[in-house]
Amino acid sequence: MIRIVNSHKALWLLLVLLCVGLTSCLGSRDWSYPPQPSGTYLGVTAQQSVPARLVVLPLKDLRGREVQSEYWRAAIPFIPYGTTAYERPEIAVEPEPVDVLTFNPTQDFARALADEVRESAVFSSVTFAEGGNIPSADFVLRGNLHSTRWERNITTYLLGPFGTVFWVLGLPMGNTTTTVGMDLELTPARDPSKVLWRFTMEAEWWQWDGPYYGLESAVQSYPLALQDALRPAVTDLVEKAETRAKFLLPEA
Repeated sequence: MIRIVNSHKALWLLLVLLCVGLTSCLGSRDWSYPPQPSGTYLGVTAQQSVPARLVVLPLKDLRGREVQSEYWRAAIPFIPYGTTAYERPEIAVEPEPVDVLTFNPTQDFARALADEVRESAVFSSVTFAEGGNIPSADFVLRGNLHSTRWERNITTYLLGPFGTVFWVLGLPMGNTTTTVGMDLELTPARDPSKVLWRFTMEAEWWQWDGPYYGLESAVQSYPLALQDALRPAVTDLVEKAETRAKFLLPEA
């Protein structure tokens, strides 16, 4: 059994080498926000800024640690998919080149949140707390990161290694799904136990991958999923700020 599995893994290595040879270059695997190619923020804008200073803290990491690495299964005839999944893709051990992601979600996602809130002009001042150090502020926005699940399914169309001919012809190799799940809380800087606003969000981004498309842009699925997750949160924050006279303080 060990020999069979190892032979399938060897076959999968050949499939990976074929893929890399066809794509020539996977492009940058580094984090970039706002999402490319548009490079634009949400465009949610408050009609009037609240004269207050907001500090956004790095997210608290509550993600799981599941790792599933079974691309090699696609090298077995009559097996529909080989699946690899990471709950924390940035710390994956020896991932395939197409799975390499260079980012720090607890920092990068919070920094993107700060940028989007700043762009919305709902506060007169928005600062991201580098390293978690809280500068002088009126409000603090903090949150928990629950999911950055990365799942890629590879198919050889039930034909094992022979199915790679469909890749060469331009059919999909498979698909990639990324998930972003987080929750946010706004509190007075002097009283973190007093929650003035709370929002929970989750978004998924799904795309086909092929030797000639998708593999370079797959790394951008996280900025895209994050922006989709932030859209309702920033919109709700702006609406609350504009409709409640004392800005999210408990109503009388």
